[in-house]
Amino acid sequence: EKNLEVIYFTEPADEYMIGHLREYDGKKFSTITHENIEFGDEDEDLKKRRAEAYKDKFGPLVKFMNKFYGRAITKVKISNRLGNSPAIVSSSEYGHSANMERIMRAQAFAHGQDAGMMPSMKTLEINPRHPFFEALLEKIPDEDDEDAKPSLEVRDALWTLLDTALLNGGYHINEGKAFSSRMMRFIKQNLGTESFDLLPEIDPKVVEDVPPDVEMGDGINMEDFAADDLDEFSD
Repeated sequence: EKNLEVIYFTEPADEYMIGHLREYDGKKFSTITHENIEFGDEDEDLKKRRAEAYKDKFGPLVKFMNKFYGRAITKVKISNRLGNSPAIVSSSEYGHSANMERIMRAQAFAHGQDAGMMPSMKTLEINPRHPFFEALLEKIPDEDDEDAKPSLEVRDALWTLLDTALLNGGYHINEGKAFSSRMMRFIKQNLGTESFDLLPEIDPKVVEDVPPDVEMGDGINMEDFAADDLDEFSD
């Protein structure tokens, strides 16, 4: 969409290299998975005024989401680079990328260390033009009511939004069990089932034991035996 040249770094050594090689042949490298990426293809004055307008409109939602997610992410911010995606998780400018985090996790597991203790600076970028956030803005509790809690539907939507943004950013989902529970509620709602309770065991049909039919054939035919053979048995 932006008509930019993109270089894919797929080797583990590339992560270490790009951390030290900031530019080449007069061209500066920018890591697309980092926040604060500027493409330089927009009118700066219009961009600034538009950013202020989005901040005024979605400020309460951003504040609520920052409080809601707590330590799950570093911060929530309004993005201007997401196209059709509702959200994505990016790393800070000097933080670890998703690929580097995978490498570090693999190294931690190899040495028997706890990979969950690794610090990670993650930013949730939200798309202010996406209808999801227009709906969330209307459903979150009033910021003046500190005791109000969002509904289960809103909580599920917010956590699922973060999970999909993590996957879009190349990260893994931390709370797999909670994610599975939300997906089960989503399927339950879409299928219109009333409960997760298991149904009674099915009653199988009663089948009587019937002896199998044995084919006796045509029996023994004396004509099949030669006369000489019969004389041997008589002796």
